[in-house]
Amino acid sequence: MTLTRKALLVAPLLALAAAVWVWWSRPERVDMAAYVPADSVVYLEANSLTEIVGGLASTEAWREFAPAAGVEKGWGEAGWLGRLAALTGVGSGEAVVLSRAQVAVAVLGFKAEEESETAITFAPRVALVAETHTGDWRARPAVEKLIGDFARRSFGEPRVLRTEFDGVPAVVWEEPGETPRRVLAAVRGGVAVVGNDENVVRACLDVRRGARQSLAGNAQLEEMRARLDAGGALAFGFAPQGSAAKAVEALAPAFVGGVSEESRVQSMLATLLPKLSDRLVRGVGWSSRVAGGRVEDRYLLTPPEGVAERLRAPLAAADSPAREAAALLPRDTHQVTFYNLRNPEFAWRGLSAAVSSQVDVSSAALVTLGLESMLEPYGVENPREFLRAVGSEVLTARLDEGGEGRVLIAEALDREALRAQALKRLGAGTRPQQLGDAELFVSADSGEEGAAAFVGRHLILGGAADVRRCLAARQEGRTLRQVEGFERLAAPSSPPALAQTLTDERESIHAVLASLSRRDPPPARPARPFYSVTETRLAETGFERKTLSAFGQFGEVIARINRR
Repeated sequence: MTLTRKALLVAPLLALAAAVWVWWSRPERVDMAAYVPADSVVYLEANSLTEIVGGLASTEAWREFAPAAGVEKGWGEAGWLGRLAALTGVGSGEAVVLSRAQVAVAVLGFKAEEESETAITFAPRVALVAETHTGDWRARPAVEKLIGDFARRSFGEPRVLRTEFDGVPAVVWEEPGETPRRVLAAVRGGVAVVGNDENVVRACLDVRRGARQSLAGNAQLEEMRARLDAGGALAFGFAPQGSAAKAVEALAPAFVGGVSEESRVQSMLATLLPKLSDRLVRGVGWSSRVAGGRVEDRYLLTPPEGVAERLRAPLAAADSPAREAAALLPRDTHQVTFYNLRNPEFAWRGLSAAVSSQVDVSSAALVTLGLESMLEPYGVENPREFLRAVGSEVLTARLDEGGEGRVLIAEALDREALRAQALKRLGAGTRPQQLGDAELFVSADSGEEGAAAFVGRHLILGGAADVRRCLAARQEGRTLRQVEGFERLAAPSSPPALAQTLTDERESIHAVLASLSRRDPPPARPARPFYSVTETRLAETGFERKTLSAFGQFGEVIARINRR
């Protein structure tokens, strides 16, 4: 038999063997919920890290800002080597793990950390679980290298300890100091478990060996996956019934400080919010995908049965929402939210009644006080009287990113009633000032710099400096409504949303690109505004919220991981 004939016979056999090997070694997608404890407070999953990276690199913001920021060309492109590693398992351990890994993140609770003698913060007890679809011999060194690099970026020069959890080898990276932060990693059967707490790592390992129940098969989880089309998403998240109260209890102290500076109001909200969350939230879901050159984050909050139906009439959206009030905001306004309600007073009463119906009598009074406190920073003492005197066009705005400089602008239907409310709030000695065609009222109390201004058919409420800033922007013709692209982004959607929020994302875009850039010093902040758009609706099953932004929640994760 000639060499040629032998080659002709052997070649098909080799090709067949290679095809069988590729088929045998290809990763098969698994349900990551089977890898985390059933009592997880929050659960997140992503089935392909390379698809997430590629999706971000395809966005409008990436194409426009990444080259100027000095991000390496080709970032986010897997290339043929990456695809080969994912398909066959051929390549370096790190390349194979990153290209094949399915990832889940589970928050199992919160732990109190003393920040100072008077302040306590709550840190999540979190675990990251990765199905590497490869053997321990390759996964373990790759995971230790990746997590070790992360620990050195975060801790400087951490102490490295080796230990075991029930016979599973583990590595601990510990920050120097009296109260050190820690990162722990263990690999068993090609599954990596990384956590900031020994107990969460043990809990996930117990799930893998069958000693603890997993989240897989949870009916609420499967329902939320179907509603948010998790199969076609880059990532999906879920918080089951009861978990919202735990999260709110930990996060409420940080939230209430931004609502009111009064300790009485803060204490009331900190007590009320966890109780309301437990009664009003049956489940929360999130999914993320790239759509139209932006990252689309969708959220779904399902209330108890009957609540959404009860809110349908009070929260009915206006058919033709106006955006005229945007002409009263400075062009560099950081964030603006347009509320779109046919009858704001009816909406307020309906929301208060629906929420109060889910709590006991003693808590119902706190609900009213809590809702009233939400408008207090703008100078509104009696929301029902205020909303009765305004039209359907209402907006709130944060003029600066830091949270300072907040104003409320509303259509003034009953000008005399609103004038009386403003004078009551600002003080009897307050006198009007005429600034062009605007009537300005500034608090007569030197200790409180509140103000109100009537401009055309609108009322502006807020701090004196902020209200003057709005009037000056209008007079100079430098308003938000004149920013290029604003009218297109703020155009009412169909069906109309209850609320639409536009946020200038320049700082968050800069944070992401600076964390990935090799330049030193980091690149400059983008010069032109780039807005995210968030819309909130009341659907049959609950509240739906959709955000189109530069990089979505992924951007926040990238900035944190790569922070210098």
